[in-house]
Amino acid sequence: MKTRFPFFVALAAALFIVATAAFAGDAEVYAQAKQAYQTRNLAQLSEATDTLRQKRSPLLPYLQYWQMILTLDQLSYNQVQAFLQENNESLLSQRVRELWLKRLGRLQFWDQFIEMRAQMPMYYSLNDVGNQCYQIQAGIAMDDPNAYEDGKKLLLAGKDLPPDCQGMLEALQQVGVLDEKLLLTLYRDALFANKPGLAKAMAKRSSKTDAALFKQLDEVTQNPALALKKGTIQDRSAYGRALYMYIIHRQAKAEIEVARASYQKYNGLLDAEEKQLVQAYIALEAARKHAPEALQSFNKVTASVLNNEQWEWYARAALRQQDWNQLLKVISDMPPVLGEEAAWRYWKARALLMKGTPAEANALLAKLSQERHFYGWLAAEELGPMLGEPTATYQPADDEVRQFARQPAVKRMEALFDVEARYEARLEWMYLLEALDDPGRIVAAQYAMLKGWFDLAVLAADKTSRTHNFELRYPTPYRDYLQKASRSREIDEAWVYGIIRQESRFMHYAKSSVGAGGLMQVMPATAKWIAKKLGLNSYHDGMLHDIETNVNLGTYYMRYTLDTFNGQEVMATAAYNAGPSRARRWAASTPLEGAIYAETIPFSETRNYVKKVLANAHMYAARLGLPVVTLKKRLGTIPARSVAEADTVTTTITISEQE
Repeated sequence: MKTRFPFFVALAAALFIVATAAFAGDAEVYAQAKQAYQTRNLAQLSEATDTLRQKRSPLLPYLQYWQMILTLDQLSYNQVQAFLQENNESLLSQRVRELWLKRLGRLQFWDQFIEMRAQMPMYYSLNDVGNQCYQIQAGIAMDDPNAYEDGKKLLLAGKDLPPDCQGMLEALQQVGVLDEKLLLTLYRDALFANKPGLAKAMAKRSSKTDAALFKQLDEVTQNPALALKKGTIQDRSAYGRALYMYIIHRQAKAEIEVARASYQKYNGLLDAEEKQLVQAYIALEAARKHAPEALQSFNKVTASVLNNEQWEWYARAALRQQDWNQLLKVISDMPPVLGEEAAWRYWKARALLMKGTPAEANALLAKLSQERHFYGWLAAEELGPMLGEPTATYQPADDEVRQFARQPAVKRMEALFDVEARYEARLEWMYLLEALDDPGRIVAAQYAMLKGWFDLAVLAADKTSRTHNFELRYPTPYRDYLQKASRSREIDEAWVYGIIRQESRFMHYAKSSVGAGGLMQVMPATAKWIAKKLGLNSYHDGMLHDIETNVNLGTYYMRYTLDTFNGQEVMATAAYNAGPSRARRWAASTPLEGAIYAETIPFSETRNYVKKVLANAHMYAARLGLPVVTLKKRLGTIPARSVAEADTVTTTITISEQE
């Protein structure tokens, strides 16, 4: 790489100069056009479009796209096709197809709908739920036998259904797919997912409901305790009894014993299946709260009523108690698709090893060890010298990078970055990557690295499946800042890189939905608290995106969490994301393997975060030339939490997910 460095510096500089020259002046026009679009000023938008057309700007398709949105009902098929041909295989062409598909669906022009849907690349999925409904409705209209099962799968996915889905619901109900049994299931699932609007929509399609139920549903979802106290909830219908089940479910999320008391009081109103469903949800919340009786509670539930989330927490309850025989049984019994996930293949192998069947375990581990993620690294360590063939690597050639840079989509991305439309640029990038193979994604990552788009480089390199480039997947920008801060705080630099890669992908301008900012995604309130501790009297929120300041604040908090947990990196990582009090509460009353602690964190956001950060740190140690320890050793052992230990640690770090 050292001999190639001067060329890449020169190439990056040349790309920057060309882009700057080409897009100079476009920013003002683009901003005016966007404002015109948002205010529906079609005349001003048309004027801006003409300006960029004359300049042959790469941003022109965006202005044309905005015009099409504002005039969709007046467009002809030929006008749409002209745009699609001019912007063939671009992200915007697929967006226009989605818009036109929705229009065709509303008009029930099913032949044209199917024809246009077929024009989309195979790798492009219709994410818009309305269009998914129209696709199913089109299939039903055209006698596609797969449409009925697709419709059922979509409904069982529990997504909110927009008005565009009403035709599909009508069609499925007319052919008997959406029957009373499925309606009741969907109603219950929506209630338990705390989606009362969706629950009511399903209930209104049933012949076994009335206005009184809908009123009670509103009362129950607004104030469960008051609804119970009034004692007016129906119990003669399954829809009414589901409200009791919903209330107990809500109680279980807050306090298991209150839920159990309610179950004992009202279970006489429930039939056998309903009792099983309620007990499954109580067992789920008990497992998420690490209650010792959770495993026993799951053992009393009929397997057929368990959903995927309950199956996983059934397995985690067994894992938490290190009941390896029970864990093996649960994983073997869970739905095959779920059992094939990396987590459960790994823990199945571990259970087999504990059971004394290494041949079967090693077969699972050997396959898993070729996958490049947390469980893959752990599987490789379990195998040791039995590890299979080394992973294939790929280094892009100079010509490949130059050729990639010439693509219209890449030019458009450069222009989007030039006008600070980062969100749109990132969407373009993600769409572009879908059409590439592993070497192509590595070429894309190399190009992004040259441009200083570190987050996009990681995104590209991280999507490879068989051929990889770990220098691009785990880049090391800002090393001077991070090395200095790591040494000053006496913390592992690989861990710092692991945190930053997960938090911001090295975007110093990043800002989360909850306000966290900068490379290390520090919350403003936390930053002020740290600044006060450090004596930074001149600190203000505007400094949060300064790289050196952000790293200084973030590494201070890492040191703080590490000291809080006596050097235990896993707990400190959990605390960085979810707060020290939660991280402490998730420890067990006996010492616990770090991997088990991570696997049984109740919040999925924090659970995935901890595994990814530790896997990152594991990889960065070698990249940075630091002493390499096994991932299992890095995970370590979580010390027992004393019953008498006061859980009074507070934090201003928040997470976006509340489960």
